Amino acid sequence: MRRWQWAIVGALTLGAAGSYYSPQQVSSLLTSVEAEEEDEEDEDRRDRPDLAMLQEFNRTRDPATGTVPRERLIAARARAEALLSQQAAQRAVAGSLASASWTEKGPSNVGGRVRAILIDPADATGNTVWVGSVGGGLWKSTNATSATPTWVSVDGFMANLAITSLVYDPTNPDIMYLGTGEGYYNADAIRGLGIWKSTDHGVTWTQLASTSPSTSQDFYRVQRLAVQPSTGYVFAATRTGLFRSKDKGATWTAVLQPSGIRMADVKISANGTIFVGAGIFQTGGIYRSTDNGDTWTNLNTLAGSGLPTTGYSRIELACAPSDASRVYAIVTTTADVLMNIYMSKDGGTTWGTIRKPGGNSFDFTSGQGWYALAIGVSPTSPNTLYVGGLDLWITTNADTPQSGNPNSGATWTQTSIWYNPKTNSDYVHADHHAVAWVPTSSGTATKAFFASDGGIAYSANANSTTPTYGQRNTGLNITQFYALALHPSDVDYFLAGAQDNGTQRYTKTGGQVTTEATGGDGAFCFIDQNEPQFQFTAYVYAQYRRSTNSGAAFTNLNLSSSAGQFINPTDYDSRSNTLYGGWTVDRFFRLPNATTAAASAVSNVLLATGAGMVTHVTVSPNNQDRLFVGTEPDFSATTPGPGHLYRVDNAASTTPTVTLLYTAPAGLSISSVAVETGNDAHLLMTISNYSATEAKVLETKEGTNTGSATVAAATWTKRQGDLPDMPVRWAVFDPTNNKRAMLATELGVWSTDDLTAASPVWKPSSTGLANVRVDMLRIRASDQQVVAATHGRGLFTSDILKDQPLPVELTSFTGQMTSQGVALRWKTASEKNSLRFEVERAAKDQSFQLLTKVAAAGTTSVAHTYAHTDATVGTGLYYYRLRQVDQDGKTSYSPVVTVDIKPSSAPLLTGLYPNPFEQNFTLELREPMRGDILTTLTDMQGRLVFSATTQSPSRVLPVTVPATVKPGNYVLTVRAQGQQATRRVIHR
Repeated sequence: MRRWQWAIVGALTLGAAGSYYSPQQVSSLLTSVEAEEEDEEDEDRRDRPDLAMLQEFNRTRDPATGTVPRERLIAARARAEALLSQQAAQRAVAGSLASASWTEKGPSNVGGRVRAILIDPADATGNTVWVGSVGGGLWKSTNATSATPTWVSVDGFMANLAITSLVYDPTNPDIMYLGTGEGYYNADAIRGLGIWKSTDHGVTWTQLASTSPSTSQDFYRVQRLAVQPSTGYVFAATRTGLFRSKDKGATWTAVLQPSGIRMADVKISANGTIFVGAGIFQTGGIYRSTDNGDTWTNLNTLAGSGLPTTGYSRIELACAPSDASRVYAIVTTTADVLMNIYMSKDGGTTWGTIRKPGGNSFDFTSGQGWYALAIGVSPTSPNTLYVGGLDLWITTNADTPQSGNPNSGATWTQTSIWYNPKTNSDYVHADHHAVAWVPTSSGTATKAFFASDGGIAYSANANSTTPTYGQRNTGLNITQFYALALHPSDVDYFLAGAQDNGTQRYTKTGGQVTTEATGGDGAFCFIDQNEPQFQFTAYVYAQYRRSTNSGAAFTNLNLSSSAGQFINPTDYDSRSNTLYGGWTVDRFFRLPNATTAAASAVSNVLLATGAGMVTHVTVSPNNQDRLFVGTEPDFSATTPGPGHLYRVDNAASTTPTVTLLYTAPAGLSISSVAVETGNDAHLLMTISNYSATEAKVLETKEGTNTGSATVAAATWTKRQGDLPDMPVRWAVFDPTNNKRAMLATELGVWSTDDLTAASPVWKPSSTGLANVRVDMLRIRASDQQVVAATHGRGLFTSDILKDQPLPVELTSFTGQMTSQGVALRWKTASEKNSLRFEVERAAKDQSFQLLTKVAAAGTTSVAHTYAHTDATVGTGLYYYRLRQVDQDGKTSYSPVVTVDIKPSSAPLLTGLYPNPFEQNFTLELREPMRGDILTTLTDMQGRLVFSATTQSPSRVLPVTVPATVKPGNYVLTVRAQGQQATRRVIHR
């Protein structure tokens, strides 16, 4: 196989406001270098998190600050939760896009990147475990050692947190902390949201205000947390130093801040000695404190310590729980390969090296020591430890003398092989981040969990040199999808491209259990909508895979291994079988007859000089060979320019025509464009950057204007409305109502029912869907199902559009209590194929029931007014809605009208005689009534048998019952002036 090595190059500029990177610095930060040759199949199984990070940084950073201000999601989350609570309290309008409910589709058998594991100290079996993922939030299992554990998401918003560390307070195990923000990258790409705390044993979590990014920039990226076992002091290793809290996180003090050195790790030995690994893409060292962090010693500079003094970078530490004097350190070089594994037997004063796993010339980190590095010591044996990089290695004799050498001659065994079949007992996903042994009060520790880019693995005989591993990802739905494809008719068949987990294939027989269609990083994917036996997946850049047998097998279709984006924006035209995607700066590619063509048939087209790199490609649903192409600024330039949106006509011909439609403000990237079905002029465009001043959503109805490639031909209207400041990644129109739209955002799905409003109202459409980053929305034409590809929680589906009607423009719907009951009135400005309105009512906490049907006007552009009076209500809160039915049987719902009928403070009815009565009786009212008085009789089955509306100038009202009313027991109801009274009467 081939292993990749890459170096992070470029300079880091530190300013008063924290880490800042100019565009040219960020662009040059990440340069990949091939270490050795391997076959293409093995290449597909390796991911490039550094390049995915760079692409994400460019797409989302705020041009005004040069950073990615993820702390703004806190405000967005608060607004989303308030709106969802409001919708629930007001019985969210059925049919409104905000009422969308989502069903989780998994995959239930594919993990995602996990960096933190916490085993419940109160569960000696090791079954209760929390894991922190980078894109899927915090999860808990109470049967984690089971072959098919049950995982539960602890908090939906935490899917937006890059969780890097989980610890508990030994002085009070109900107190737990988690740290956020991956800081191993040498760019400010993924900020965290500080430190979060639980005081109820992990049930609920709250952000520590003292670590909020709005309060302190020191906690943007928390690498590691540790709690002093005797004092409960909390230590946080962050990009700006080591911080200590003596008051359970209320306040923090910097206790170790070597000049400009970033902290990578902090560990505490059994006797309370604190060790810190300092240096991320820089030379820092191992620091030690024996007085709770008051004073520190740099052990690398300590005379005779045996530690290196130059040429090293990231350091990962481990303290042996069973021996307070035993400490281990994995040290990488500035080239991110393994330098040495060091061991101290005297509490860190002197160190020796341990023989390297695989021999002195072998690098078990595979050149990515900056990213994937793990170490864990057995809680019962100081000589048994795991190290993890690309794979896992174990030694059980770490302290083995080496003849003629003061250093250890430990023997190592490779225990996992990432490229083996997943059914093998030695298979564990590549790229390891954490090892967590299950503590034991007696005997030898044998159980351990392992966190990697593929989720969680477990071994019940972890102390063996031939351990058996099992994946523990069942239901741990933290897959990070970039894109998805829908089968035109098979509602159970999907393709979805995932970071580091290939392109997953959903089928009816598999349900939420998927199979890997193609490996490596998965990206854009397509199923031909006319001939679904033709399917396409993507690896990185312009490297694609093609299936001609409905996804049973794929072959390579590599157009270029360097052109395009890392996750390359692509679209496919099922009418012409043409594949389009990003190429080099200012260009896009096209591959005609992609179902059969060779890769050599690809050609590329110039958009315009200065267009930038392609970020989005959409094939027009209305016109074959018409494209809409979005771009981002050229970030290699000293001063990045704007992104653009272009229309390309005759895109598959030898003479395509390029028209500029929009030039974005400097630094902004076009993330998507939605095209109205039947109308290429109507476009909805989205921006993926944070920005406090620029709109994320824009609309035009001039998408077909003629123009040139250099002068924008369309005018745009901002449709940001009240949408929070967060990246917007995808947009879709409601196919039956172009006033309505749904957005894939950094915080779930948001929608509006009226784009035409001067300031559109956006609401979260997230019932059942975590507040997670959503990268793509697709709508299946055959049944209108909406599918969301989330970057951290897999796929979700919604049927919100399945029952949408042909348009009826409802201008008003009101309800008012009168003496005759609740008077409902509604008006329409226009109707199309409208058959009837069904009036439905629900009492508080009850479901809606049909009251009556009112014939509609059919198709008309003339305003119509409708009315119905509900004479069967009592006191209390009532909800009314209209179910509009069109002539094709499709339906939709109106907004809900609420009517609160309050009981009278004085009785409406003060007398009734005679009772029993034969044909006549008399009512005595508390006072003369103004307006109508409604008197009804209903039988014991609730059927109305008599109704009379009268007026009375006095308190006395005689009532005559028709002879047709049969003798029996009845309920008498009297309504007047918005009040009512009931009595049970007997008719003889």
